[in-house]
Amino acid sequence: MGLGVAAVQNVLELWQQGFFENKKKIIEMGSQELHLKPHDFEEMIKIAGVANYEKKNFPNLDNWPEQPRCPSKYLYKMLGIDEYYSFDLNEEHNSISWDFNLPFEDTSQYSQFDIVTDHCACGHAFNIAESYRTIHKLCKPGGLIIVCLPLWKGNGYFLYDRYFIDGIAAANNYKILFNSYVIGITEKTEAGSDQQFHIPMKRELLNTIDISKIPWAGIYAVLQKQTEDDFQFPYQEKYLAEKLNIEGFNHLYTQDPFSYSYIPFSSIETEPGKKLFKELFKRIRKRLFRI
Repeated sequence: MGLGVAAVQNVLELWQQGFFENKKKIIEMGSQELHLKPHDFEEMIKIAGVANYEKKNFPNLDNWPEQPRCPSKYLYKMLGIDEYYSFDLNEEHNSISWDFNLPFEDTSQYSQFDIVTDHCACGHAFNIAESYRTIHKLCKPGGLIIVCLPLWKGNGYFLYDRYFIDGIAAANNYKILFNSYVIGITEKTEAGSDQQFHIPMKRELLNTIDISKIPWAGIYAVLQKQTEDDFQFPYQEKYLAEKLNIEGFNHLYTQDPFSYSYIPFSSIETEPGKKLFKELFKRIRKRLFRI
């Protein structure tokens, strides 16, 4: 598991845009490594304007795709995130052994991490819902959740599309700071890295690509947790109304930073809508008449 060209590019852009300011503690799902050639890595660092890069601080950077490879923690350390942890049953790169399928019950770690990442690691757990409940528990309010999961030709149990991102974001009041499809192509960079591109997460655009001719495609998102509330499971269609008493969600856009989240809505004609309207009317009446 590792960060290729597309993931490294996004991490550097987040740093450029100030999202890593005051972020000191990160945990990654999976024993993540850097999966690209040193020349491409150094070019992206130069473009991003990182001034403190020294190759000697990145052990085994020259080795990919052979083993041993450079752990991703050195990228985050360069960007000012000093406290690094990872979970993985294989315990590689000093990872903490943890089965993503099981509930995470160490409450001392809840809301302790500024950044939590899943670069396809949780896709290898059959109980993906429990994996993302763990991610939610670990992340601080205001912290970032960085997600990359397979859309096409993955090697995990499932394939994912934007409904997965939209669903957990809407159910848990996450802001969506960035999302994209990541498309891999068969051609390599001049240095020999796997070519990967972010494209807007639009199904219409994806439909123009013959995905049978590409080696891999994925979904990518950067989410921001807003509250300490417990993790909520998403529901679709009629079950949204039955379980959560709402009819759906509208987009709520914010300018600084530019992002969007979801706000629930209910029509007054529906039973959930009637309940919502009655509660709003009750509160307004109480304010107006102090009763």
